[in-house]
Amino acid sequence: MDEDLFLSGREHTSISMRSPSGMDGGLVNDHKDTQYNFLEPLDKAYECPVCCEVLNHPVLFEKCGHRCCANCLGEVMRGGGKCPIDQTAIDRDRDVMPDNVFQQEIDLLQLKCSFVDRGCSWYGTMKDIKAHLDDCKFVPVMCPKRCGKELEKSMLRAHLQEDCPKREVKCDFCNIPITVEQEESHLTVCGKFMIPCPNECKKGEIPREELQDHLENKCPQQQVPCPFHDAGCEFMSKRKHLHKHIKDDPIQHLAMACDVIIKHKKVLDDNDKLLTKHSDCIQIMERKVSTLEKLYGCQLVWKIEKWEYKMEEAKLGRKTTIFSPPFLTARHGYKMAMSICPYGDGRARGKFLSIFICICKGEYDALLGWPFCHRISFTLVDQCQDPAARRNVTYSIKPNIIRDNKAFLGRPIGERNASFGAQKFVELEVIKEKDYIRDDCVFIKCTIDSDDMILL
Repeated sequence: MDEDLFLSGREHTSISMRSPSGMDGGLVNDHKDTQYNFLEPLDKAYECPVCCEVLNHPVLFEKCGHRCCANCLGEVMRGGGKCPIDQTAIDRDRDVMPDNVFQQEIDLLQLKCSFVDRGCSWYGTMKDIKAHLDDCKFVPVMCPKRCGKELEKSMLRAHLQEDCPKREVKCDFCNIPITVEQEESHLTVCGKFMIPCPNECKKGEIPREELQDHLENKCPQQQVPCPFHDAGCEFMSKRKHLHKHIKDDPIQHLAMACDVIIKHKKVLDDNDKLLTKHSDCIQIMERKVSTLEKLYGCQLVWKIEKWEYKMEEAKLGRKTTIFSPPFLTARHGYKMAMSICPYGDGRARGKFLSIFICICKGEYDALLGWPFCHRISFTLVDQCQDPAARRNVTYSIKPNIIRDNKAFLGRPIGERNASFGAQKFVELEVIKEKDYIRDDCVFIKCTIDSDDMILL
């Protein structure tokens, strides 16, 4: 501001000062470089020798009587710890103290508003300048919508309501919120914007989102193919003329339709034959899977789910025996199946889990050795999460090759031989201990000793 301005006959001084904290975040530069216009020439005593601005929270050097801003003290100490005016050595702990009395003098200095050149007539003390600048209508601010416009605070409301290109409006057609600067581009894609039919039909203007349907299904001026196009008719005309074309040549169209039907019937017949063939193959595979779930390697791990339900069914006598899927002792070995009585069998009923195995008629029986003579081991698996802590229960059977056991160990004549095993495999109370039952499931493993077994 020019230094030849006067107020009440007194000359004023213009000097910069770091503004108090907490100013409106909308100010252009937070007043860090604002010129403070004092009504009287500013005494050098009020000026910081380090930053050359009005002292802000001054500290006093007691040895020499000079001062600097509290924020500038660090720079003084980094520069050797000497007074910037007379080079007196300064000890920060002993020679420096806040000068609150001098700050009160600064607070009473008279000055005009920093934005007097914009029309503000306020003047007052340094103590009041912060509160005034917070409310001053002449303070320059940036538009909060980030349009880049700088204007006085008093003009901000009108700018946001009338001039700002980023102010929000609603599309007149679809009612979607947009900004003024987006309005023109939005209208090029707005689905509700009314546009004329490109065929200039009598419909007039149509919402953009309905235009495609109008052209494909309704517009009388749209060029469309004959409905029998897929049957071979290549006629094209405006939709309004299409009815006459169909009416004028029904025989040819009917012949085309018949040809298509005949072709489709042949394709359907071929597909039906192929479907029947695939269905037969699937049935064969399903029979193989359902009758033989093969496990090669001389063992089966049988997962028995819904244990509580199956135990209750056995206890009530509804289903006393459960059978495992059949399995092979080797790829071309004996076919066998396990069975259990969850609530026990015979004298063991209500006290023990009973387990049995039987030899089933298999594809490779003619190539195997008879009677069956290999050791069989049943294992109730402990499902403890720590494998080292598991306590599996195992029971082994070594078949006794005598005439009386032929019904059990001989080559099957019917679908399966009589079952043999252990009525007293595991006590029912033991099964409830440890982790033999987990997630309502029990695992039983069957291992067949493959020593001396014929391997094909």
